[in-house]
Amino acid sequence: MGLCFLWLKQNLTDNLALKDYSHVSMNSSSLLLLAFFIPFLCFAQNQQKPTALKASVPNWLKIMDKNGDEKITLNEAAGLMKLNFNRVDGNNDGALDKNELTQLANRLRRNNQNRQNNNRSKMSTQDLLKNAPKDVVIEPDIAYRRGKSEAWKLDLVMPKVMSKKPRAAIVFVHGGGWRSGDKRAGYFMRGAIEYALKGYVCITVNYRLIHEAPMPASIEDVKCAVRWLRANAKKYNVDTKRIGAYGNSAGAHLVCMLGLVKAEANMEGDGPYQDQSSLVQAVCASATPTNFLLFDSQRKGQRTQPGELFAGSVETLEERARKASPSTYVAADAPPFLLVHGTADTTVNIKHGDTFHAALKKAGAKNLEYIRIEGDGHGVFHKSSNKTYPAMEKFFETHLR
Repeated sequence: MGLCFLWLKQNLTDNLALKDYSHVSMNSSSLLLLAFFIPFLCFAQNQQKPTALKASVPNWLKIMDKNGDEKITLNEAAGLMKLNFNRVDGNNDGALDKNELTQLANRLRRNNQNRQNNNRSKMSTQDLLKNAPKDVVIEPDIAYRRGKSEAWKLDLVMPKVMSKKPRAAIVFVHGGGWRSGDKRAGYFMRGAIEYALKGYVCITVNYRLIHEAPMPASIEDVKCAVRWLRANAKKYNVDTKRIGAYGNSAGAHLVCMLGLVKAEANMEGDGPYQDQSSLVQAVCASATPTNFLLFDSQRKGQRTQPGELFAGSVETLEERARKASPSTYVAADAPPFLLVHGTADTTVNIKHGDTFHAALKKAGAKNLEYIRIEGDGHGVFHKSSNKTYPAMEKFFETHLR
C-alpha cells in the first residue's frame, strides 16, 4: 500500500495539478477530481495515518503557490484546482488559504472513505452456506433488532450435534476503524466456524459504521447483539453466564466495552431486550484502542466533522471520547482479559495496551493476560498466530468451559 500511495501521489497529485484540464467537461472533471485524491484510498483502513491528509495541503502549496504567501490564487492554480477553484473558494476572495484547502482535503477524504464504506466487502450467503463444514449449522443474517439499518444483523454458527448442557458462546466483532469491515471478513467468520467446531455457539456481528452513525452507535449495536443472544439463549442452547468476545482493532475496542461497561453507564442505546445484560464474561482483544484521548489532539476538528468517528460539537469531544474509551471503565470486577499488542503498531500505539493493562491491574482486576510482542505491528494477532491462536483457545477454554 505504501508503494501504491507514493506512486499515485507522484503521478497523479503532482502531474494533474500541473497540467491544464480547463477544456474538460464537468462530468469528466468530476472523475478527474476523484482521481486527484486517490492517494487517500490507497491505505487500508487499519494502516491509515493522519499524516497523509496533512501532507496534501503543503503539497498543493508547494506546487501552485508561486509567490510564497501560503495562498493559491486563480492565476496560480493549475489543473483540477483551477477547474474547481470557485467551488473551493468559500469566501469568494479570489484566493484559497490553508483553511479552505484543509476543508477541501477533509471533505474529499470523507467522501472517498464513505464511498468505500457504503459497500461492505463480504462473502455472499450462498458461498457461506456452500462452503460451511458439515459439522456446523449456520444461520445467516439474523436481525438482532428491527429498524432502518441494514447493519443490525449477525451470523450465528453452532455445532450440528446437540448438547444436553447449554454451551458457552463467543461473540466475534470485526475491525476496520469503525468505518469499514464486515462480519464475514477474514478471521471473524473463520474464527466463528473454528470455535463452533470446538463446541461453542458463535455469533459474528455487524454494527453501524460511522458514515451511518457516529460513536457511540457501534457500542450500542454490539451491546444489543449480546442482549439478543441472551434473549435467545434457550433457542440456541447458550449458557448466558458463559459468553466471551473476541475483536481486533476497532472490534477490540468494542469487545472491551462489552466486558466493562455496565447498564448504569447509559451506553445500551434504544435497542430491544433491555431486560438482558450486555456484559460478557471473558474478553480477548488485539491491537486495541483503549483511550481515545491518547490519539493526536491536533485532529480534534477533523474527528468532529460529519461522517467522522465523533461527529458533533468540538466542545464536547473530550467528554464523548472519554465516555467511549474502555480505560474509563476499568474496575476490580472486570472479567478475565487476554490483551495482545505489538510494540511497533503505528496505527494504535503500544501505549494503549500498556496503560490499559496497568490500569486494570491497579483497579484490582483479576485474571489478566498481556501478550506484548516485540517488533510486531497492527496485524500482530495473525502475524504471531503461533502464539496468539493457542493463547486465545486456552483463554476461552479456561474461563468459559
